Amino acid sequence: MKQALVGDQIPDHGIFPGLGDRWPDISGERSAILVPKKHFERITEKIVRGIIYVEDGRLVQQPYKIEFFVFADDATNPWMAAFDRCGKVYAREPGIVVRRVVAEDDGLTSLFEVKFWRQFKTYASVTADGDADTLSADG
Repeated sequence: MKQALVGDQIPDHGIFPGLGDRWPDISGERSAILVPKKHFERITEKIVRGIIYVEDGRLVQQPYKIEFFVFADDATNPWMAAFDRCGKVYAREPGIVVRRVVAEDDGLTSLFEVKFWRQFKTYASVTADGDADTLSADG
């Protein structure tokens, strides 16, 4: 359920990274819309599945799993080095820019960064066991 908030109803916590307050000095005129985390997860998963299908002609099926992540900022993102070093870019600007790093061993294990409208990013991993912690930024 989506809910609109105005002014002082808007909390100062739980804000999706990249979608923070753009006009903090006009609190009485501010407005915000609550969007469930699940909506971010679903669009990210759809983009990941679509890129894998179009680029590789494969479906993400068991034992592979897609996991969703959010990082506070690029400085704390443990995957940035891999994206910067060998990420392939898929862009439909200005709306969506995706960077993908694929493991050479199976061609499906991947890391994804999805940037929406130059505003915010979501991240996803595709792994055989669903454990993205086994993936490293060193490749």
